[in-house]
Amino acid sequence: MQVEQSTLQRLSNKEVGWTMSDQEEAAVYDMRLGMEKSYLFGVARQMWDATKKEYVYFTGGIWSQAGKEFYLEATTPLDEERMVELMRRAFTGNTGSKRKILIGGSGLISKISKLDYSRVITAGQHVSKWGIDFTELRSKFGCLYVLLSEVFDEVGMENDGIVIDPEYIQKYTHIPFSTEQLNLKKSGVRNVDALVMTEASCLVLRYPKAHMRITSR
Repeated sequence: MQVEQSTLQRLSNKEVGWTMSDQEEAAVYDMRLGMEKSYLFGVARQMWDATKKEYVYFTGGIWSQAGKEFYLEATTPLDEERMVELMRRAFTGNTGSKRKILIGGSGLISKISKLDYSRVITAGQHVSKWGIDFTELRSKFGCLYVLLSEVFDEVGMENDGIVIDPEYIQKYTHIPFSTEQLNLKKSGVRNVDALVMTEASCLVLRYPKAHMRITSR
């Protein structure tokens, strides 16, 4: 991600105190959102950049890495019986942990929120893990930490989701997050202050059968 601010913009009088730091914050948010989309739904590819004479690499997302899949009808409300089957599918047939994370679009989260809970499945209190607030669902099979992800909505998958076992997910960082000042004025490219933020990383599901896609039609 590259952020630029022209010299004239920096020197001009502005009613709103919009600075380079504000632009950096907005750029980092946009960069992280793009990375989240790639982590979830990216396709592993390499492309030759004829200008720079080098390969550009694209990360593969964890959506395609999950070893199991569970189908939910998009137009049918979610009932307790179907939710029990979802949790049975998520927690059995593997040696994964009994606490997993369910990340889903607004449609799926809405269905889960409308469930009438009973002694079989109970909705627990909000749980904070890794600096994130989850809603906990408990069953005899295990516990799900539920979280809304608007990335699913942005890619047209608001009724879909993914169950992730946090014990078997690994982030590999090839180039750590860093910033670098570019002197575009001295090189005569543009009369701007420029800052480049870089990170090259990927997510890997180390035990695919411990993770499950939730799909709809």
